[in-house]
Amino acid sequence: MFKLTKNKNRKSSNRWGATAVEFAMVTPTFLIVIFCCVEFARISMMRNLTQNAAYEAARTVITEGSTNQDAIDQANLILSRFGATAATIDVNGGQAIGFDTPSVTVRIEVPMSENSLVFPQLYNGKSVVAEVTLNTERYRGFFDGGVSADTSN
Repeated sequence: MFKLTKNKNRKSSNRWGATAVEFAMVTPTFLIVIFCCVEFARISMMRNLTQNAAYEAARTVITEGSTNQDAIDQANLILSRFGATAATIDVNGGQAIGFDTPSVTVRIEVPMSENSLVFPQLYNGKSVVAEVTLNTERYRGFFDGGVSADTSN
């Protein structure tokens, strides 16, 4: 049977120097790993938020009476909740949404260099892009084109 005992010849105060050196060597690597995890989590959240903002903006303008500015306002509202800045929002390629518009496309581009917390220099020229196309819900006219409802019965 083995018995674990302390080495009485070695004092615990002799290990402080080794512990300090080990701490100094491990801490920078550990902090870099932590910051990278935070940055990748933010990128993932930014990607999901951008996709959600594009979808909600498209949903806002698929009904009759909505304008491109309504979509831009809705997208900016959602993006501002996360603190995203410098986003480029494009609705239908800049064409106005009218009664005959069959579908609406919202494209949002968020530059990562402007929205990074830890390493913005790594993302120069990189962006998170989301694009959503939805069919409009405008009424194309049961009562249009000379068809009328007969209510005499």
